[in-house]
Order: sequence, then C-alpha cells, then structure tokens
Amino acid sequence: MEAGSQGSARLKSSYRYDDLDVLTLLLAGELDAGTALVVVRAVTFALAKRPMALVLDLTGLTELSDAGVHVLRAAQDRAAAEGVVLRLLAHPSGAAGRRLAETGMTGVFDIYPDRTAVRVETDRIAFLRRMKRRLDAG
Repeated sequence: MEAGSQGSARLKSSYRYDDLDVLTLLLAGELDAGTALVVVRAVTFALAKRPMALVLDLTGLTELSDAGVHVLRAAQDRAAAEGVVLRLLAHPSGAAGRRLAETGMTGVFDIYPDRTAVRVETDRIAFLRRMKRRLDAG
C-alpha cells in the first residue's frame, strides 16, 4: 500500500505499510551529500509511526556515495535507539548493493536481496515476539 511520497529532483522517497507492522521506505535516485536530508526526514517520519521494523528499499538507487552510506548508518543508530529493527533491501548487483560491499558495510547492516527474504525474516521475528508475550503472560 503506497502511503505517501516526498523528495528532491535527484532522490525520491515514498513509503508503504506492509503487513506485520512493517514500514517500507522506498528510495529512488542518487543518495549523496546533496540528497541526504531527504533520507533523514523520511526516516524521522517513519520512526515516529513506531513500526516493528523499518525497511529501506535501496533497489531504486542509481548512486550511493560515502555520505549516503553515512546517512544509512545514522538511520540504523537512530532506529536502534527507538527500538525499531532496520533492514536494507539491496540486490548485490545493484548500485547500493555494490557500494555497501565496497565499503565493507555488508557486515554492519541487515541486508536482504529481495522482498521475499525481508518478509520471511519479519514473519519469524513477529512469531517469536508473539510467543514471548504469551509465555510472559503465563
């Protein structure tokens, strides 16, 4: 479900709510120092919605600079501080996937190659949380 969009001439962002309280932020275009504020604003908005998980879909990026990687890292820190799981959707052969590998960030982020892989992990986490709540309730 497409929920909204915003951005600049070089980077567009849109978001949608998926099942299981997952908010996906789709980014398309160039993520660099000149467009980083688009991501900062979009992540701030998304985290205010208190999702269980925030997925940054980077498959639409045509460029990811060092400044863009830094913004993604800051988003990860911010999400963790809010208690929200941050996941990246980036195909290994795409611009973002290649750049994350080049910068050694593949071990830092939870990166998934497609929506199915993200969904499976989200389903697993949701199941474990439900079971924990049931056990805690007695």
